[in-house]
Parts: sequence; structure tokens; C-alpha cells
Amino acid sequence: MELLRARIRLAAAIVLSAGILAVAMVPGHAQQKKQDDVRKRGQIACGGDVDKLCATLKGQSDPVVLQCLQQAKADLGDACRKFLTEVGQLN
Repeated sequence: MELLRARIRLAAAIVLSAGILAVAMVPGHAQQKKQDDVRKRGQIACGGDVDKLCATLKGQSDPVVLQCLQQAKADLGDACRKFLTEVGQLN
């Protein structure tokens, strides 16, 4: 009987641990999805400007391309300017 209780406690502990781990992972997944959504919107809004103004940096990291767009802010198209302002990357 004691062995059965010990197994039940162990199973309950495993289930509880798995549940806590699953809940802890959800915010990270949601954050990653949000970043992916912002990146996709940025590609749509600023893709043409990157091709035109920052072509030599294509394939570089996002911060490098962003810095190029920020430096070329006077020449940005309306969609890209609006997007970068909306996400707090352009004043």
C-alpha cells in the first residue's frame, strides 16, 4: 500500500512539474511570436527601402539594417517611416 502511495505522489509531482514547465514556456513562445510578427510587418513596410537605401547591408543583422534605415530617415517611404515610428525606432 505504501509503495502505491509513493508512486502516486511521484506521478503527481511529475505532472505538476510538467505543468509548471509548460506554463513557464508559454510567455517565451508568445514573445517570440510577437517578435516574428513585428519583423514580418517591418519587412512588408520597409523592404523596398532596404532594397533602395541599404542594399549593401542586406543579409546583415536586423540592428545593422535598422541603423541604416534610421540614418536614411529623410529618404524613407511613408509606410516604412510610419512603421518605424510606431515601433519606437524613429523619432
